Amino acid sequence: MLQVKNLSGGYSDANILKNITFAVSRGEMFGILGPNGSGKSTLLKVMSRLLSYKDGEITLDGRPLQQYSSKNLAKLMAVLPQVTSEMFPFTVKETVELGRYAHQRGLFHTWSPKDEAVVQEVMALTKMKEFQDVSLQELSGGERQRAFLAQALAQEPDILLLDEPTNHLDLSHQKGLLDRLRRWTRQRGLTVVTVFHDLNLAGLYCDRLLLLNEGEVVCIGSPEEVLNETLIQRIYRTALENHPHPEVPKPNMVLIPESGKDDKTILDEKYLSRNDESVLFDSPTPLKTIASASGGSGLGWKEKFIISTGRPSIDKGEKTVAMQIDDDQLYTNYSVNHEGGFSILFVLTADRRLGFFHTWLFINGHVSENALIEALAAALEGKQTALKNKVRPKETDDGIVVAATQKGAILPSARPSSELGQAIRRGLLDCSEKLFSSMKSGLSN
Repeated sequence: MLQVKNLSGGYSDANILKNITFAVSRGEMFGILGPNGSGKSTLLKVMSRLLSYKDGEITLDGRPLQQYSSKNLAKLMAVLPQVTSEMFPFTVKETVELGRYAHQRGLFHTWSPKDEAVVQEVMALTKMKEFQDVSLQELSGGERQRAFLAQALAQEPDILLLDEPTNHLDLSHQKGLLDRLRRWTRQRGLTVVTVFHDLNLAGLYCDRLLLLNEGEVVCIGSPEEVLNETLIQRIYRTALENHPHPEVPKPNMVLIPESGKDDKTILDEKYLSRNDESVLFDSPTPLKTIASASGGSGLGWKEKFIISTGRPSIDKGEKTVAMQIDDDQLYTNYSVNHEGGFSILFVLTADRRLGFFHTWLFINGHVSENALIEALAAALEGKQTALKNKVRPKETDDGIVVAATQKGAILPSARPSSELGQAIRRGLLDCSEKLFSSMKSGLSN
Protein backbone atom coordinates (compact mmCIF):
# COMPACT_ATOMS: atom_id res chain seq x y z
CA MET A 1 0.00 0.00 0.00
CA LEU A 2 2.80 2.42 0.92
CA GLN A 3 6.47 2.11 0.05
CA VAL A 4 9.31 4.42 1.10
CA LYS A 5 12.71 3.90 -0.56
CA ASN A 6 15.99 5.57 0.40
CA LEU A 7 14.18 8.69 1.61
CA SER A 8 16.26 11.68 2.73
CA GLY A 9 15.25 15.26 3.43
CA GLY A 10 13.21 17.36 5.80
CA TYR A 11 13.27 21.06 6.53
CA SER A 12 15.15 23.46 4.16
CA ASP A 13 18.67 22.17 3.49
CA ALA A 14 18.91 20.01 6.60
CA ASN A 15 18.54 16.26 6.14
CA ILE A 16 16.36 15.39 9.12
CA LEU A 17 15.63 12.01 7.53
CA LYS A 18 18.49 9.89 6.25
CA ASN A 19 18.06 6.99 3.85
CA ILE A 20 14.71 5.75 5.21
CA THR A 21 13.34 2.56 3.65
CA PHE A 22 10.24 0.58 4.65
CA ALA A 23 6.92 -0.70 3.29
CA VAL A 24 3.43 -0.94 4.79
CA SER A 25 0.92 -3.55 3.64
CA ARG A 26 -2.77 -2.95 3.05
CA GLY A 27 -4.77 -3.51 6.25
CA GLU A 28 -1.70 -3.19 8.46
CA MET A 29 -1.39 -1.08 11.61
CA PHE A 30 2.15 0.28 11.50
CA GLY A 31 3.71 2.28 14.35
CA ILE A 32 6.57 4.77 14.25
CA LEU A 33 8.63 5.17 17.44
CA GLY A 34 11.65 7.16 18.51
CA PRO A 35 12.83 9.71 21.07
CA ASN A 36 12.11 13.43 20.68
CA GLY A 37 13.87 14.86 17.64
CA SER A 38 14.29 11.49 15.94
CA GLY A 39 12.26 12.51 12.87
CA LYS A 40 8.89 10.80 13.53
CA SER A 41 6.63 13.77 12.76
CA THR A 42 8.91 14.90 9.91
CA LEU A 43 8.55 11.49 8.26
CA LEU A 44 4.77 11.65 8.58
CA LYS A 45 4.70 15.15 7.03
CA VAL A 46 6.85 14.01 4.11
CA MET A 47 4.57 11.02 3.48
CA SER A 48 1.54 13.34 3.48
CA ARG A 49 3.27 15.86 1.14
CA LEU A 50 3.29 18.62 3.72
CA LEU A 51 7.08 18.59 3.38
CA SER A 52 9.19 17.86 0.33
CA TYR A 53 12.16 15.52 0.29
CA LYS A 54 15.52 15.58 -1.46
CA ASP A 55 16.25 12.00 -2.37
CA GLY A 56 14.40 8.72 -2.57
CA GLU A 57 10.90 7.73 -3.56
CA ILE A 58 7.45 7.30 -2.00
CA THR A 59 4.80 5.24 -3.76
CA LEU A 60 1.17 4.93 -2.73
CA ASP A 61 -0.80 1.99 -4.08
CA GLY A 62 1.99 1.38 -6.61
CA ARG A 63 2.05 4.96 -7.94
CA PRO A 64 4.59 7.74 -7.13
CA LEU A 65 3.17 10.15 -4.57
CA GLN A 66 3.97 13.21 -6.75
CA GLN A 67 1.69 11.98 -9.52
CA TYR A 68 -1.47 12.36 -7.43
CA SER A 69 -3.49 15.55 -7.57
CA SER A 70 -4.36 16.95 -4.16
CA LYS A 71 -7.98 15.90 -4.55
CA ASN A 72 -7.17 12.36 -5.68
CA LEU A 73 -4.61 11.97 -2.92
CA ALA A 74 -7.24 13.03 -0.37
CA LYS A 75 -9.49 10.20 -1.58
CA LEU A 76 -6.77 7.70 -0.73
CA MET A 77 -4.99 9.26 2.24
CA ALA A 78 -6.21 11.12 5.32
CA VAL A 79 -3.95 12.81 7.86
CA LEU A 80 -4.57 13.53 11.54
CA PRO A 81 -1.82 15.89 12.77
CA GLN A 82 -1.18 16.81 16.39
CA VAL A 83 -4.07 18.87 17.71
CA THR A 84 -3.17 22.46 18.61
CA SER A 85 -4.96 25.00 20.79
CA GLU A 86 -5.65 27.34 17.83
CA MET A 87 -9.13 26.56 16.46
CA PHE A 88 -11.49 28.13 13.94
CA PRO A 89 -15.01 28.66 15.35
CA PHE A 90 -16.52 25.75 13.38
CA THR A 91 -18.97 23.31 14.88
CA VAL A 92 -18.02 19.65 15.09
CA LYS A 93 -20.34 18.77 12.18
CA GLU A 94 -18.93 21.56 10.00
CA THR A 95 -15.42 20.32 10.78
CA VAL A 96 -16.27 16.73 9.89
CA GLU A 97 -18.04 17.84 6.69
CA LEU A 98 -14.74 19.28 5.42
CA GLY A 99 -13.55 15.70 5.12
CA ARG A 100 -16.04 15.14 2.26
CA TYR A 101 -14.58 17.86 0.03
CA ALA A 102 -12.50 15.45 -2.08
CA HIS A 103 -15.59 13.35 -2.88
CA GLN A 104 -17.83 16.24 -4.01
CA ARG A 105 -18.37 16.95 -7.69
CA GLY A 106 -19.46 19.83 -9.81
CA LEU A 107 -18.84 23.53 -9.68
CA PHE A 108 -20.97 24.09 -6.59
CA HIS A 109 -19.94 20.91 -4.72
CA THR A 110 -23.50 19.68 -4.13
CA TRP A 111 -24.00 17.96 -0.78
CA SER A 112 -25.38 14.46 -1.37
CA PRO A 113 -27.29 12.01 0.83
CA LYS A 114 -24.18 9.81 0.85
CA ASP A 115 -22.07 12.70 2.17
CA GLU A 116 -24.53 13.21 5.01
CA ALA A 117 -24.66 9.48 5.77
CA VAL A 118 -20.86 9.22 5.94
CA VAL A 119 -20.59 12.27 8.22
CA GLN A 120 -23.23 10.90 10.59
CA GLU A 121 -21.57 7.45 10.60
CA VAL A 122 -18.08 8.69 11.47
CA MET A 123 -19.42 11.03 14.16
CA ALA A 124 -21.17 8.03 15.70
CA LEU A 125 -18.04 5.87 15.41
CA THR A 126 -15.94 8.47 17.21
CA LYS A 127 -18.70 9.21 19.73
CA MET A 128 -18.96 12.84 18.62
CA LYS A 129 -22.57 12.85 17.37
CA GLU A 130 -23.87 14.46 20.56
CA PHE A 131 -21.35 17.30 20.05
CA GLN A 132 -22.15 17.95 16.37
CA ASP A 133 -23.58 21.44 17.01
CA VAL A 134 -20.89 22.42 19.54
CA SER A 135 -18.04 24.76 18.53
CA LEU A 136 -14.54 23.30 18.46
CA GLN A 137 -13.45 26.10 20.79
CA GLU A 138 -15.76 24.75 23.50
CA LEU A 139 -14.37 21.20 23.41
CA SER A 140 -11.67 19.63 25.51
CA GLY A 141 -8.42 18.53 23.89
CA GLY A 142 -9.58 14.92 23.76
CA GLU A 143 -12.94 15.84 22.22
CA ARG A 144 -11.20 17.93 19.56
CA GLN A 145 -8.91 14.99 18.81
CA ARG A 146 -11.95 12.80 18.18
CA ALA A 147 -13.59 15.49 16.02
CA PHE A 148 -10.55 15.69 13.75
CA LEU A 149 -10.34 11.90 13.61
CA ALA A 150 -13.96 11.91 12.42
CA GLN A 151 -13.01 14.47 9.76
CA ALA A 152 -10.17 12.22 8.55
CA LEU A 153 -12.44 9.17 8.46
CA ALA A 154 -15.06 11.15 6.51
CA GLN A 155 -12.58 11.14 3.61
CA GLU A 156 -13.10 7.35 3.44
CA PRO A 157 -9.37 6.88 2.98
CA ASP A 158 -7.48 3.68 2.21
CA ILE A 159 -4.59 4.85 4.38
CA LEU A 160 -4.69 6.93 7.54
CA LEU A 161 -1.65 8.82 8.85
CA LEU A 162 -1.84 9.75 12.55
CA ASP A 163 0.58 11.83 14.61
CA GLU A 164 0.25 10.81 18.28
CA PRO A 165 -3.49 10.07 18.04
CA THR A 166 -3.82 9.27 21.76
CA ASN A 167 -2.44 12.65 22.82
CA HIS A 168 -5.02 14.49 25.02
CA LEU A 169 -7.13 11.32 25.40
CA ASP A 170 -7.83 9.67 28.74
CA LEU A 171 -7.30 5.92 29.18
CA SER A 172 -10.83 4.96 28.19
CA HIS A 173 -10.76 6.98 24.97
CA GLN A 174 -7.21 5.83 24.15
CA LYS A 175 -8.34 2.23 24.32
CA GLY A 176 -11.57 2.96 22.45
CA LEU A 177 -9.76 4.77 19.62
CA LEU A 178 -7.05 2.13 19.18
CA ASP A 179 -9.54 -0.74 19.42
CA ARG A 180 -11.57 0.85 16.62
CA LEU A 181 -8.51 1.53 14.45
CA ARG A 182 -7.34 -2.05 14.77
CA ARG A 183 -10.85 -3.34 14.07
CA TRP A 184 -11.08 -1.18 10.93
CA THR A 185 -7.76 -2.52 9.66
CA ARG A 186 -9.12 -6.06 10.00
CA GLN A 187 -12.67 -5.51 8.76
CA ARG A 188 -12.29 -2.71 6.20
CA GLY A 189 -8.69 -3.16 5.05
CA LEU A 190 -7.80 0.32 6.31
CA THR A 191 -4.05 0.91 6.46
CA VAL A 192 -2.92 2.89 9.51
CA VAL A 193 0.49 4.52 9.97
CA THR A 194 0.78 6.23 13.33
CA VAL A 195 3.41 7.95 15.45
CA PHE A 196 3.53 6.89 19.10
CA HIS A 197 5.30 8.22 22.18
CA ASP A 198 3.85 5.46 24.34
CA LEU A 199 5.88 2.32 23.62
CA ASN A 200 3.40 0.02 25.34
CA LEU A 201 0.38 1.23 23.38
CA ALA A 202 2.37 0.82 20.17
CA GLY A 203 3.38 -2.70 21.16
CA LEU A 204 -0.18 -3.68 22.09
CA TYR A 205 -1.91 -2.48 18.93
CA CYS A 206 0.56 -2.39 16.03
CA ASP A 207 1.38 -5.29 13.71
CA ARG A 208 4.88 -3.91 13.13
CA LEU A 209 6.99 -1.06 14.44
CA LEU A 210 9.63 1.24 12.98
CA LEU A 211 12.16 2.65 15.46
CA LEU A 212 13.91 5.90 14.46
CA ASN A 213 16.87 7.64 16.05
CA GLU A 214 18.46 10.86 14.76
CA GLY A 215 16.62 10.50 11.47
CA GLU A 216 17.78 6.97 10.74
CA VAL A 217 16.08 3.57 10.90
CA VAL A 218 17.32 1.58 13.88
CA CYS A 219 14.97 -1.39 13.63
CA ILE A 220 11.83 -2.57 11.80
CA GLY A 221 9.90 -5.61 12.92
CA SER A 222 7.27 -7.08 15.22
CA PRO A 223 6.70 -5.46 18.64
CA GLU A 224 8.67 -8.32 20.23
CA GLU A 225 11.65 -7.59 17.95
CA VAL A 226 11.65 -3.80 18.27
CA LEU A 227 10.72 -3.46 21.95
CA ASN A 228 13.93 -5.13 23.00
CA GLU A 229 15.00 -4.09 26.49
CA THR A 230 18.67 -3.53 25.62
CA LEU A 231 17.87 -1.71 22.37
CA ILE A 232 15.24 0.60 23.89
CA GLN A 233 17.50 1.42 26.85
CA ARG A 234 20.25 2.43 24.42
CA ILE A 235 18.05 4.54 22.13
CA TYR A 236 16.02 6.27 24.85
CA ARG A 237 18.94 6.46 27.30
CA THR A 238 16.91 5.57 30.33
CA ALA A 239 16.51 2.71 32.78
CA LEU A 240 13.64 0.36 31.96
CA GLU A 241 12.77 -3.32 31.93
CA ASN A 242 10.63 -5.49 29.69
CA HIS A 243 7.93 -7.30 31.66
CA PRO A 244 5.58 -9.24 29.34
CA HIS A 245 1.96 -8.13 29.40
CA PRO A 246 -0.02 -10.22 31.92
CA GLU A 247 -2.96 -10.94 29.57
CA VAL A 248 -1.66 -10.92 25.98
CA PRO A 249 1.66 -12.08 24.45
CA LYS A 250 3.06 -8.59 24.00
CA PRO A 251 6.09 -6.80 25.48
CA ASN A 252 5.53 -4.24 28.21
CA MET A 253 8.26 -1.69 28.93
CA VAL A 254 8.42 -0.50 32.56
CA LEU A 255 10.34 2.61 33.58
CA ILE A 256 12.67 2.14 36.54
CA PRO A 257 12.78 5.28 38.74
CA GLU A 258 15.90 6.30 40.60
CA SER A 259 15.96 4.28 43.80
CA GLY A 260 15.95 5.85 47.22
CA LYS A 261 19.58 5.34 48.15
CA ASP A 262 18.99 6.70 51.64
CA ASP A 263 16.72 3.78 52.52
CA LYS A 264 18.85 1.48 54.69
CA THR A 265 16.02 -0.85 55.73
CA ILE A 266 17.24 -4.36 56.54
CA LEU A 267 14.60 -7.06 57.02
CA ASP A 268 15.19 -9.08 60.17
CA GLU A 269 13.33 -10.60 63.12
CA LYS A 270 12.27 -7.26 64.59
CA TYR A 271 9.45 -7.09 62.01
CA LEU A 272 8.26 -10.58 62.98
CA SER A 273 5.62 -11.10 65.67
CA ARG A 274 3.32 -13.88 66.80
CA ASN A 275 0.55 -14.68 69.22
CA ASP A 276 -1.65 -17.71 69.90
CA GLU A 277 -3.58 -17.24 66.68
CA SER A 278 -1.17 -15.93 64.09
CA VAL A 279 2.34 -15.27 62.86
CA LEU A 280 2.87 -11.88 61.25
CA PHE A 281 5.72 -10.31 59.31
CA ASP A 282 4.95 -6.61 58.83
CA SER A 283 7.47 -5.14 56.39
CA PRO A 284 8.25 -1.41 56.66
CA THR A 285 8.48 -1.22 52.84
CA PRO A 286 6.73 -2.98 49.93
CA LEU A 287 8.56 -6.15 48.88
CA LYS A 288 8.72 -7.69 45.42
CA THR A 289 7.06 -11.01 46.13
CA ILE A 290 6.31 -14.33 44.55
CA ALA A 291 4.02 -16.59 46.55
CA SER A 292 2.45 -20.00 46.33
CA ALA A 293 -0.19 -19.79 49.02
CA SER A 294 -3.90 -20.21 49.67
CA GLY A 295 -4.22 -16.43 49.78
CA GLY A 296 -2.12 -13.86 47.88
CA SER A 297 -0.52 -16.20 45.32
CA GLY A 298 1.40 -14.90 42.31
CA LEU A 299 3.74 -11.99 41.65
CA GLY A 300 3.27 -8.59 43.23
CA TRP A 301 4.35 -6.06 45.82
CA LYS A 302 3.38 -7.09 49.34
CA GLU A 303 3.86 -5.68 52.84
CA LYS A 304 2.05 -8.01 55.27
CA PHE A 305 2.56 -11.76 55.54
CA ILE A 306 0.19 -13.67 57.82
CA ILE A 307 -0.24 -17.25 59.00
CA SER A 308 -3.37 -17.78 61.10
CA THR A 309 -5.06 -20.67 62.87
CA GLY A 310 -8.46 -20.13 61.27
CA ARG A 311 -9.42 -17.29 63.61
CA PRO A 312 -7.61 -14.42 61.86
CA SER A 313 -7.65 -11.15 63.74
CA ILE A 314 -5.85 -9.15 61.03
CA ASP A 315 -7.52 -7.72 57.94
CA LYS A 316 -6.28 -9.14 54.63
CA GLY A 317 -5.81 -6.59 51.83
CA GLU A 318 -4.26 -6.61 48.38
CA LYS A 319 -0.80 -6.00 49.91
CA THR A 320 -1.14 -9.08 52.10
CA VAL A 321 -0.17 -12.72 51.66
CA ALA A 322 -2.33 -14.83 53.99
CA MET A 323 -1.96 -18.51 54.84
CA GLN A 324 -4.08 -20.59 57.18
CA ILE A 325 -3.43 -23.52 59.53
CA ASP A 326 -6.37 -25.55 60.82
CA ASP A 327 -4.71 -26.22 64.16
CA ASP A 328 -4.54 -24.46 67.51
CA GLN A 329 -0.78 -24.88 67.88
CA LEU A 330 1.72 -23.08 65.66
CA TYR A 331 5.42 -23.89 65.71
CA THR A 332 7.66 -21.18 64.25
CA ASN A 333 11.37 -20.82 63.86
CA TYR A 334 13.38 -18.08 62.20
CA SER A 335 17.03 -17.48 61.38
CA VAL A 336 19.03 -14.83 59.54
CA ASN A 337 21.79 -15.96 57.18
CA HIS A 338 24.37 -13.37 56.15
CA GLU A 339 26.12 -13.92 52.83
CA GLY A 340 28.54 -11.86 50.75
CA GLY A 341 26.69 -8.58 50.29
CA PHE A 342 23.18 -9.82 51.10
CA SER A 343 21.21 -11.60 53.80
CA ILE A 344 18.10 -13.77 54.07
CA LEU A 345 15.58 -14.00 56.89
CA PHE A 346 14.04 -17.50 56.99
CA VAL A 347 10.72 -18.01 58.77
CA LEU A 348 9.29 -21.55 58.95
CA THR A 349 5.90 -22.38 60.48
CA ALA A 350 4.26 -25.80 60.89
CA ASP A 351 1.50 -27.53 62.80
CA ARG A 352 1.98 -30.56 65.07
CA ARG A 353 1.26 -33.17 62.39
CA LEU A 354 3.25 -31.38 59.60
CA GLY A 355 0.05 -31.13 57.61
CA PHE A 356 1.16 -27.56 57.01
CA PHE A 357 4.73 -26.42 56.47
CA HIS A 358 4.88 -22.77 55.47
CA THR A 359 8.13 -21.23 54.26
CA TRP A 360 8.96 -17.53 54.13
CA LEU A 361 12.17 -16.09 52.70
CA PHE A 362 12.88 -12.36 53.02
CA ILE A 363 15.91 -11.34 50.93
CA ASN A 364 17.84 -8.14 51.54
CA GLY A 365 18.95 -7.63 47.95
CA HIS A 366 17.88 -6.77 44.39
CA VAL A 367 16.42 -9.88 42.77
CA SER A 368 15.48 -10.11 39.09
CA GLU A 369 12.09 -11.55 38.16
CA ASN A 370 13.74 -14.69 36.80
CA ALA A 371 15.77 -15.05 39.99
CA LEU A 372 12.61 -14.65 42.06
CA ILE A 373 11.04 -17.63 40.26
CA GLU A 374 14.28 -19.60 40.63
CA ALA A 375 14.36 -18.74 44.34
CA LEU A 376 10.84 -20.15 44.73
CA ALA A 377 12.01 -23.36 43.07
CA ALA A 378 15.11 -23.46 45.33
CA ALA A 379 12.91 -22.99 48.40
CA LEU A 380 10.63 -25.81 47.26
CA GLU A 381 13.61 -28.10 46.72
CA GLY A 382 15.11 -27.18 50.09
CA LYS A 383 11.81 -27.79 51.85
CA GLN A 384 11.41 -31.20 50.21
CA THR A 385 14.93 -32.16 51.32
CA ALA A 386 14.22 -31.04 54.89
CA LEU A 387 10.98 -33.09 55.01
CA LYS A 388 12.38 -36.13 53.19
CA ASN A 389 12.36 -38.47 56.20
CA LYS A 390 9.34 -36.96 57.94
CA VAL A 391 5.97 -38.72 58.21
CA ARG A 392 3.20 -36.41 56.97
CA PRO A 393 -0.57 -36.74 56.44
CA LYS A 394 -1.79 -37.72 52.97
CA GLU A 395 -3.30 -34.30 52.46
CA THR A 396 -0.97 -31.36 53.01
CA ASP A 397 -1.23 -27.64 52.24
CA ASP A 398 2.15 -25.90 52.17
CA GLY A 399 2.80 -22.29 51.27
CA ILE A 400 6.00 -20.66 50.05
CA VAL A 401 6.81 -16.94 49.94
CA VAL A 402 9.95 -15.33 48.53
CA ALA A 403 10.12 -11.56 48.98
CA ALA A 404 12.93 -9.09 48.25
CA THR A 405 13.64 -5.48 49.22
CA GLN A 406 15.02 -4.70 45.71
CA LYS A 407 17.82 -2.70 47.34
CA GLY A 408 21.46 -3.54 47.83
CA ALA A 409 23.35 -6.38 46.15
CA ILE A 410 22.13 -7.36 42.67
CA LEU A 411 21.19 -11.06 42.60
CA PRO A 412 20.55 -12.08 38.98
CA SER A 413 20.06 -15.81 39.60
CA ALA A 414 18.99 -18.36 42.20
CA ARG A 415 19.98 -21.46 40.27
CA PRO A 416 21.67 -24.29 42.23
CA SER A 417 25.15 -23.08 41.28
CA SER A 418 24.48 -19.43 42.21
CA GLU A 419 25.33 -17.80 45.52
CA LEU A 420 21.68 -17.03 46.23
CA GLY A 421 20.50 -20.54 45.33
CA GLN A 422 23.08 -22.16 47.58
CA ALA A 423 22.28 -19.77 50.44
CA ILE A 424 18.57 -20.64 50.22
CA ARG A 425 19.20 -24.38 50.38
CA ARG A 426 21.67 -24.11 53.30
CA GLY A 427 19.49 -21.72 55.23
CA LEU A 428 16.34 -23.80 54.83
CA LEU A 429 18.02 -26.97 56.07
CA ASP A 430 19.49 -25.17 59.07
CA CYS A 431 16.25 -23.40 60.00
CA SER A 432 14.11 -26.55 59.53
CA GLU A 433 16.38 -28.57 61.83
CA LYS A 434 15.90 -25.94 64.54
CA LEU A 435 12.14 -25.99 63.95
CA PHE A 436 11.91 -29.78 64.27
CA SER A 437 14.00 -29.63 67.43
CA SER A 438 11.68 -27.06 68.99
CA MET A 439 8.63 -29.11 67.99
CA LYS A 440 10.07 -32.14 69.82
CA SER A 441 10.48 -30.13 72.98
CA GLY A 442 7.06 -28.48 72.53
CA LEU A 443 8.58 -25.02 72.21
CA SER A 444 8.54 -22.39 69.45
CA ASN A 445 10.62 -19.26 69.12
